[in-house]
Amino acid sequence: MASVAAARAVPVGSGLRGLQRTLPLVVILGATGTGKSTLALQLGQRLGGEIVSADSMQVYEGLDIITNKVSAQEQRICRHHMISFVDPLVTNYTVVDFRNRATALIEDIFARDKIPIVVGGTNYYIESLLWKVLVNTKPQEMGTEKVIDRKVELEKEDGLVLHKRLSQVDPEMAAKLHPHDKRKVARSLQVFEETGISHSEFLHRQHTEEGGGPLGGPLKFSNPCILWLHADQAVLDERLDKRVDDMLAAGLLEELRDFHRRYNQKNVSENR
Repeated sequence: MASVAAARAVPVGSGLRGLQRTLPLVVILGATGTGKSTLALQLGQRLGGEIVSADSMQVYEGLDIITNKVSAQEQRICRHHMISFVDPLVTNYTVVDFRNRATALIEDIFARDKIPIVVGGTNYYIESLLWKVLVNTKPQEMGTEKVIDRKVELEKEDGLVLHKRLSQVDPEMAAKLHPHDKRKVARSLQVFEETGISHSEFLHRQHTEEGGGPLGGPLKFSNPCILWLHADQAVLDERLDKRVDDMLAAGLLEELRDFHRRYNQKNVSENR
């Protein structure tokens, strides 16, 4: 991918003194089971980099088994960020929160002359780090303690009803989204309701900005290296079958029971 800003350069080691090299932002993505975490660890060791998780579920504390987090031993091999720092009972953590925290981490990693390795997970989290422009929508304050995330509220409604509503305010985006893709439909409705501008119009504006293109707005970091992993379906099926068996053996059911127990206790205490 072509650079759109001045390259980030640092002096090289022995044998190449006087030359400059550009530190890339390495991004690893792909379907579940393609080996993203393994490759990230290998690159982190080989390049002396640090790993930034871009998984919307791994940000939550606990739930280590069901979200397939890297082990404590693997985290000692290579430093990891953006894992296990959000209370899983919090419902208002958004991609904007992720973008703000992860961007600062990446800048810090670059400042220490190391290579950040983003691995995920969740494509719209990755996109929030690649593109300079992101539509900002934040939970609205309701009183002194509670906040309401409009997207979460919308997702409680019927998918067909949501899609029909989107087709009225943003027919272009509605034509691209399946009515059953409630998460994306709700996101587009949220953008319109909270900004007064359609989601598709925001995307058009991003594409036409200087440095923008068909895939998005201007790049946030000037030298990304994107590795998109693929694997044969038969290989994926075998790996994922084994992964589920390993999760069950590691205590998956107990982990989920504990989460539901704590979640129900919280609901009961709040409704008293």
